Amino acid sequence: PPTMTPLPTAEAAVASATPAATAEPQARLFVPTAGVNALVVDTYLNGQSWDVAQLGNNAGHLQGTGWFGAPGNIALAGHVELADGTPGIFAKIDKLAKGDPIVLTLGVLEQRYTVTEVKKVDPNDLTVLYPTTHDEITLITCDSYDFLQNDYRQRVVVVGERIS
Repeated sequence: PPTMTPLPTAEAAVASATPAATAEPQARLFVPTAGVNALVVDTYLNGQSWDVAQLGNNAGHLQGTGWFGAPGNIALAGHVELADGTPGIFAKIDKLAKGDPIVLTLGVLEQRYTVTEVKKVDPNDLTVLYPTTHDEITLITCDSYDFLQNDYRQRVVVVGERIS
């Protein structure tokens, strides 16, 4: 026997007549020499630090750091290794060199940077994330995993100066 298709409800009719909300443009990070082409997602403070547990293969814009439209230090975090042991999106940023390009886009907006510094810092050194008066980008990831402590002993930090 044929099945009856339910009639649409008034709510469904109203919902289908309502224009869809315009999605905010998505931000992307491109670091070609490190093989990075990733979506940038918001990474929020959880009271003590930034919650990077849900980053996966995305770059995380650290809440409270610079962003489009205002000069300052845009800080982006990414995993060096995923929970399953596969390389994370920032697995190769320690191989970047001065002059390598970094591109951050937000919809049609584009900001280009050139790497000026690659260094390792103590995991508790947050000075690399401090605001700046000039446009720069800071990429940060974990390094030097200690199996006995089940913790990373250093952070890899890449700093880029805005060129356009």
